[in-house]
Amino acid sequence: MKILSIPLLCASLLLTIGLSAHAQPVPVSITVQSTPRQTFAGLGTSLGNWGMDYQKLQPTERAQMSKLLWGDLKMKTLRLWLNLNEYAPTSQDRTTANFRARYIDSGIIADARKNGVVHLLLAPDGAPDFLKVKREGGGSDFAIPDDKLADYAGLIAEFIAQIQRETGILIDVTGFQNEPNDLDRLAPDQMAPLVKFLRAALDGRGLKTVQLIGPESANVDGIFYEALDKLRADPQAWQALSGIASHSYAMGATKEGTHRIEDAQGKLTKSYWMTEASANGAEVEGDTLRAASLASRFLSDMNQGVTHWVHFLGFEVPDPKDNATRILAFQNAPFRLTTFQKYWTYHQLSATFDVGATFRYCTSSLDGDMVWTYGKKPHLNASAARNRDGSWSIALSNFTSPAFNDNTDDKSGPTGNGYENGFKAQTYMVKVVVPELATAGQKRFKVMRSQSNGVEKAEGNVEMHAGEIEIPVIGPLELLTLRSP
Repeated sequence: MKILSIPLLCASLLLTIGLSAHAQPVPVSITVQSTPRQTFAGLGTSLGNWGMDYQKLQPTERAQMSKLLWGDLKMKTLRLWLNLNEYAPTSQDRTTANFRARYIDSGIIADARKNGVVHLLLAPDGAPDFLKVKREGGGSDFAIPDDKLADYAGLIAEFIAQIQRETGILIDVTGFQNEPNDLDRLAPDQMAPLVKFLRAALDGRGLKTVQLIGPESANVDGIFYEALDKLRADPQAWQALSGIASHSYAMGATKEGTHRIEDAQGKLTKSYWMTEASANGAEVEGDTLRAASLASRFLSDMNQGVTHWVHFLGFEVPDPKDNATRILAFQNAPFRLTTFQKYWTYHQLSATFDVGATFRYCTSSLDGDMVWTYGKKPHLNASAARNRDGSWSIALSNFTSPAFNDNTDDKSGPTGNGYENGFKAQTYMVKVVVPELATAGQKRFKVMRSQSNGVEKAEGNVEMHAGEIEIPVIGPLELLTLRSP
């Protein structure tokens, strides 16, 4: 590939994003700390297949879509939804028929495994009437009382055991309630006893290898911190928990959350699963705002110690009012596949950071710790890691847009999703400093840039000198990635 000098690359990139020769990017410095942190376990996604549409596809169509999602994005986790009301309609009845039809008989699990998926993650949702207390606000407004926690845990464990007995498939990771903070379905005080009950219920059924993660809160906030503190305060519960888990919408991973799984030396002692990220509402192909939002959240979460990163819906049939939840949308007879811009974001990121990459912590002269949390989002997000083959990867996501303004009181994005609110459009010139590579001599990095509609584009190479590399231009809503040989 042709190597561009910094001045030539700068001119090329200015033309690429349509800036005039007089444009003055704002300088930003990113510093990459030298201490290795978490090891990246890969991307993942959940699937619903609620309409049983996947099994209506031809085998060649299924193979094409499965390779595109699982294989080409190097995904390692498939999250499976379990409606507990459906599994246990009464205190005596148990049925796995719908779950098996959606995920096993359909071939989804088999196709995902053929393309590299390793972890099957159970997402229990809801609760049967005989284990919950209904409250005002509708059928979804309920709580699980303390005296039902052991029975509730046993129900989840029995489902995993029953699926293994019936099909030979082991679901190797489980949560205990999707977004339990929603409507206070499970209180922080209940987390420790529930984890102990669930661990005992699994072990008693010969499922000692099944990992427990939680609490899978919708936001990383005070309730999430309180739940982790309650778990930490109970040594038996804390030991039983394999990893913490949260979601990445308006409020992603933070230093305060990650600190709770660090030891006295700052080393992470548990895995950190981000088990759901997405958006809501309409989306068409080429939506760079949605893509940039996910790229920025991913980089922020990686910078805060997340190990597993899972999207909400990988593929489903189209929904014009809610396509923002999907990476791909498919139609049958004739087969048609819609590839949203977020697919290419994940494609670029998974080609940059290998499974097994070890991340370093980054700080910014502009946004400090670059935390995706309540209110305005960071202008620029960055993350860096060393891959197992010895190569280095750096990624930058510019989350500024002409659709935003700099009013810090403005909490609504242009599409009404609060987590999409950022600062007005700005171009940046970025210097990345990697002290760890200060004596490594000259290193060449391949540059990839997201396009407004489609696959990322290669833009030559830049050179790192004495651990410093300069990126002349990164424009609004762009994802720029660099990788050394």
